[in-house]
Amino acid sequence: MRCAVCEKESNNRRVCPYCFTPYPVEGPSAKRASAARGSTGTRSSTGASPAGGAGSAGGSAGSSAGGSASDAANDALAGITAAAARAWAKFRAQTPLVQFSAAGIALVLVLWWATREEPQFEAGVVPSDIIATPMQREEAVALIKHTRGTAIVDIQQDEVFVTYQPQAFPVREDGQLALAQQFARADEIVEGRKRRIFFYNPNGKQFAQADGVRGVLLVK
Repeated sequence: MRCAVCEKESNNRRVCPYCFTPYPVEGPSAKRASAARGSTGTRSSTGASPAGGAGSAGGSAGSSAGGSASDAANDALAGITAAAARAWAKFRAQTPLVQFSAAGIALVLVLWWATREEPQFEAGVVPSDIIATPMQREEAVALIKHTRGTAIVDIQQDEVFVTYQPQAFPVREDGQLALAQQFARADEIVEGRKRRIFFYNPNGKQFAQADGVRGVLLVK
């Protein structure tokens, strides 16, 4: 076939081997007309009976449907290959400076994604106005029930481990500290004493700790 883009001849029927441009696909109406002409020629040359003609038509329709599905898959693959080839050709056509710059940016993005960490903060910094209102026992019980419904609360030998889920975990550090302070205060009101409580973010990393000596502190 002859390519309409580079105007070169080839024996390929789907994609030009020179510029990877897909050849025009024969439409369904043209395929049906071609199949009808082939079926008519076969019946006239062989003098088949009507039953034989019907069987031949059914076989032709089945193979035509299978061929259409295969053609669609091959055309999609050819289109992807042609797009990738054109993108690579455009990249190769750029100056060396542009090529090295693009490669450098891609490398920096990959390294950043591979080495990114959570933001660091200074341990033990407690803003004074995070929790200013007093808490009643009913409010403490409700807060603990709510935390058990949105986080994983595990108690082992009088130590409490709280792991928050992504939808209930604040992004800001002051919000994280307020979350830990509220739970620690509610636990103290309900239990009547201060227990050691370890707080973990959704990634399983400890971000705060509460005890009876230092109170609630952020940890690294």
